Amino acid sequence: MIRFPAPLRSGIFSLICTSGVFAAFGYGCTPTVAQSTVTKAASASLSPVTRIRFFPAPGAASGMKGGRFTGSITSATNDFEELAKIEGDVKEGQWNEVAVSGKPLFRFLKYEAQTNTGAAIAEIEFYSGNKKLSGTAFSTVPADGKTATQAFDGKTDTAFGAKEVNYQYVGIDLGEGAQVAPVVLSQKGGAYPKEIALSLSTPTPGATIRYTVDGEVPREDSGTVYSAPIPVTKSGIVLVAAFAPGKVRSVPTVAAYRIGETKAAGKTTTFHIGNSLTDTVNGQMEPIAAAAGQTLEFHRFTIPGAPTDWLWEHPGSGFGDNRVKEAFLIYAPVTHVFTQPFAGHDRSIENEADYSRRFFDAAREHSPDVQAWLYMQWPAQKLDDAWSKGEGSAKGLAGVSPAKTWQSAMPNFLRYAESVQKKITASGYKGKPVRIVPAGSALAALKTQIEAGKVPGMTDFFKDCFTDDVHLNAKGAHMVALVHYSCIYGKSPVGTVGALGSGLTPKQAEIFNEIAWDTVRTYPPTGVKAMAKTVTK
Repeated sequence: MIRFPAPLRSGIFSLICTSGVFAAFGYGCTPTVAQSTVTKAASASLSPVTRIRFFPAPGAASGMKGGRFTGSITSATNDFEELAKIEGDVKEGQWNEVAVSGKPLFRFLKYEAQTNTGAAIAEIEFYSGNKKLSGTAFSTVPADGKTATQAFDGKTDTAFGAKEVNYQYVGIDLGEGAQVAPVVLSQKGGAYPKEIALSLSTPTPGATIRYTVDGEVPREDSGTVYSAPIPVTKSGIVLVAAFAPGKVRSVPTVAAYRIGETKAAGKTTTFHIGNSLTDTVNGQMEPIAAAAGQTLEFHRFTIPGAPTDWLWEHPGSGFGDNRVKEAFLIYAPVTHVFTQPFAGHDRSIENEADYSRRFFDAAREHSPDVQAWLYMQWPAQKLDDAWSKGEGSAKGLAGVSPAKTWQSAMPNFLRYAESVQKKITASGYKGKPVRIVPAGSALAALKTQIEAGKVPGMTDFFKDCFTDDVHLNAKGAHMVALVHYSCIYGKSPVGTVGALGSGLTPKQAEIFNEIAWDTVRTYPPTGVKAMAKTVTK
C-alpha cells in the first residue's frame, strides 16, 4: 500500500516505466516551429546518439563555435538537454564531428546556434554508432528560400538559414514510432472522497513500470516495479512515464490526487513563487503567524535567479512544491498566492502581467477566492539594475527617474509593480483585485531610521541587514516576513510578534514591527485600510 507523505514538498509520488533519466522541464522557445519531411521517421530499435557530423554553410564556420547539439523527449521546443557543445574551431568547407557519450535516447534532436548567426548550417548527421538517424526536419522560421530539410538532405551545396539571427535552431523529430506511448492512469487527477486504486498501463509492448514515493524520479534501476493497482490513501502528485528497450522514454504524465482531506477552519495557506528573494521568507512566516496566534501553512516554488516566465515554463525543477498546478489542487483552498517581479531580468510589464496571471488563474481553478499578490523586491546595493537607473521596462512610467540613493530607487520598483497590477486587471482577470507587498519600501524606511540613529544598536543598514549585494540576513528577512504578515492578515504585528530567531533585540524587534505596519497600512495597493498611526518609541 502506498501512503503519500505530507507535506507534498517532502514527497512527490513519482511513477515511471524504465530506460533512462527523466529530464527536468526546460524553457520553452517562442519561435514558430517550421517542419518539413526528410524521410519516414524511424520505428525500429534505436540507440542513443554517439556522434554528430556537421558541415558549415559557406562563410558560417567561425560563427558555429560555441553552438551546441541538444535532445528532448517532449517536443521540438521544450525540455532540451545538451548532447555536445562545439568547443573548438569549425573547419570551413568540410565535415566536422563531435562525440557524444553517456546520454539517453531522445526523440527530438537539434542544433542550437550561437546568437547573431541565424543557425546557418549546410548539413547535420546524428549517428548511433554507424547508423545515421532520420526523421522529420523542424526549425525556427526559415529565411526566404530556405527549409529545415536542407540541413538533412545530404547535400553540402544547400544550407538552412533562419529568418531571425538570435536563438535559432534546426533539427529532426525521430517520430512517434521511436517513442514509448504515454502511460495511461485509470483515474485522472482530481479530488476524491476516499482512497482509490490507481492502475497504470501503456500500449507499448515490453515497457516496465516503476514508481517511487520519496520525490525521486525512478530510473531504469531504481524505484519499485509496478505490478498491481496501487492504493492511493493520501493526497499527492503522481508523475508517470514509460520506458522500453530501443525506444525513447515516454513523455511524463503528471496528475494530482486529493484524497478526502479538508482544511481546518481559520487556517491560512500561502503559496510563494519566485527566486532566492522569495526564499527570504521561507521558514519565517509560520513562526511569525504562530506568535500572533494565527495558523499559517507555507508553500513555495523557487528557482534561484528566475523570472516569472521561466518559473512557469519549468515545472518540476527548482525548490519546494515545484509542480505548482498540481500543488494548487493538493493544498486547496489556497488563501494567498504570490509572484515576484524581478528587476534582475527586467521583463516587460506585459510579460510579467501575463505570467503572473497564469499562476493566479491556476490557483483560482481550485481556490476561486484566493488573494493574488505581487511581492515587490528591493534594489541591489550597487543600484545597477534597469529599474534603479530608470531604464528598461520602468522607463517612461510616471514618477520614475534615475535613483541617486538606495531609498529613492524604491518608487521606480513600485511604479513597475503597479503597472503590472493594472495590466492584469485590464486583461480581464476574474479574481479578487491583485495587491502588492511593499517589502522593499519597508527596508527603505528601515534604512532611513537607522541612518537617523533611531534604531538602537544599528548603525550600518547594509552590514546589519544584508549578506551580499541583494540578499538579506536573518534580521533583514524578519522585516520582509513582517510585511508579508501585515499584508496577509491586515493586522499590526506590534505587541504580538517578538524577535523570534532574528537576532534582534526586543527594542529593535518592536521598531521593525512598527515600520512594517506603517509601510503596509499607508500604501493603498496592499488593500489594508489606513489606521491610527503607530508611533515609534
